Amino acid sequence: MQEKIYSDLDPRCDMQPHLPRILSRDVYYPGQTIIEQDSAGHRAFYIEKGRVEVVVRDGHHHVRVAELGPGEIFGEMALIEHRERSAAVRALENTTVTVITEAELEHKISRIEDKAVCTLIHVFIDRLRQANQCQLAQYRSLAEFQDRIAGLVEKAHHGVSEEHRRDFRKEAEPLLEQLQELLDKYRS
Repeated sequence: MQEKIYSDLDPRCDMQPHLPRILSRDVYYPGQTIIEQDSAGHRAFYIEKGRVEVVVRDGHHHVRVAELGPGEIFGEMALIEHRERSAAVRALENTTVTVITEAELEHKISRIEDKAVCTLIHVFIDRLRQANQCQLAQYRSLAEFQDRIAGLVEKAHHGVSEEHRRDFRKEAEPLLEQLQELLDKYRS
């Protein structure tokens, strides 16, 4: 069903039969980076076959924000806004893409007569960038919390002597039960 929804994005769909046009295709292999985050964006990509993952990074933290497949497009945000790439994209399997140039995309957008629609496109892109950053911030917070818990476990394992471990467990057990209740409360 998704291919049907996005089929209008296929750069091959509006080719004029009487005009010669060469489309550029690229093939990427599993693990190969297609787009580097923070790089300049001059091309978008329409996935003909295969799957890719979209990853946002901030320092040591990486969050997978999407997995895309045939009939979907990526790399368009940087072209539309003339900004750096907000995410990295990597092939998950053998992936064939049709390249959409900046000029092609600008030509399509310039044909939109309603300025409100053009503005909405920019609003949606801005909201998506913000949502990706919020998702990354939540992941970072969770990772820091997990690191803190792991540090406490390590300290308890190496810092409590054998003769005190029984008493430590006895005092820590109610705290662990409270933590479990708290986790259950907020788990969706």
